[in-house]
Amino acid sequence: MMRFATLSLLFLILFHGSPIKAESPIFLDTGNDRSAYAPNSEEDDTLLPEYIVEDAPTENLIYLAFENLPKKLYIGQIFPVTIKVTSLMRRNPYQITLHDGENVELIKEPEEIAPRPIAHLTYYFKALGPVIRIPDFIVSYEDDPWKTYTLPGEKLSAVRLNPPKDFCQVLAHNLELENFQASAFKQKNNILALQLKISYGNFDDFHLNGAIRQGIDSYSGDINDTTLFYYAVFPSDVEQIRFSYFNLESNRYKTFEIPIIVKRSSVSTQSDLDPQESEFTKFKIAATIFFIALWLLLWIKRKRWTYLVLVILASAYLLTYLMPLKKVCIEEESALYLLPTPQSTPFMRLSSPIMGQEMNRKGGYTKVRLPNNTIGWVKNENLCTH
Repeated sequence: MMRFATLSLLFLILFHGSPIKAESPIFLDTGNDRSAYAPNSEEDDTLLPEYIVEDAPTENLIYLAFENLPKKLYIGQIFPVTIKVTSLMRRNPYQITLHDGENVELIKEPEEIAPRPIAHLTYYFKALGPVIRIPDFIVSYEDDPWKTYTLPGEKLSAVRLNPPKDFCQVLAHNLELENFQASAFKQKNNILALQLKISYGNFDDFHLNGAIRQGIDSYSGDINDTTLFYYAVFPSDVEQIRFSYFNLESNRYKTFEIPIIVKRSSVSTQSDLDPQESEFTKFKIAATIFFIALWLLLWIKRKRWTYLVLVILASAYLLTYLMPLKKVCIEEESALYLLPTPQSTPFMRLSSPIMGQEMNRKGGYTKVRLPNNTIGWVKNENLCTH
């Protein structure tokens, strides 16, 4: 009986540990840093290796989806991509970044992304190649930018056009030629200014074949309604230009023909681009001369002073058109602009001071005619002070 009790006590000591507390731990010499395995009574959880700690699953707070992806595209076309964003944190603002697109150029993104439960956001891209990959849309809340939600980009195909020789490189839902104006530009050259209205088109690719020099002067509006002011210099023997664009609504090319008829009045303000304006000026001069002659005959015949007064007034009015233009001095290195606007393109720069004729003033600009009949706008600050 005594032997059985002794064996039982030894069994408990071996499997449940000794009731005596050790003063210091005992380590096996394995060559590793022993301090990493030392117990810590204050932070027991630090004894667990990191690789066995698992993150708890988190709930998606943002859901993303594409809407209305285009089914047919052409290279060079501007096309919309709309995404649907469902945010469970309704009042939390979020931000969207784009990443890893192929053969596309971002043209326009939403001006404002307001926090709301469901948002439909439209981005505009330009197709640059036959195989397109829309970028990934990466969304995150502004107060937690490290947690992101990704909508992977989609692949699309674009068709290359087989355009006519006069193609202006523009694909648009609509293009209208609102005004045009031709004028002398240096010697043996004319400059043509166009005012175009383009809807959903790649207006920055506009190009006229055969021009010596050309470019965008300025533009206004947005992608769905752009007003473009364009200039091109042609040899003076070119009497007409022709260009076509591709209409995305009808899937057909539409053509414009523009006669290059040099007018007395040249490129000035946007309203001056009306090709009928100089013709109307000639009509007013002819009509004034007719009435002067008529009233003068009536005064000679009837001797009424009323007719004489009318003759004097009409003659003064006529002198405003026929009197010589005022001379102005333009400083060296001054730029000549197509339009009197800050966004206008300088088309030439003077290499030396020169005298010109003042034709008009608008804002901080003066319209001048140079001795070689070149006409443009110069800043008032570039006029000589002496």
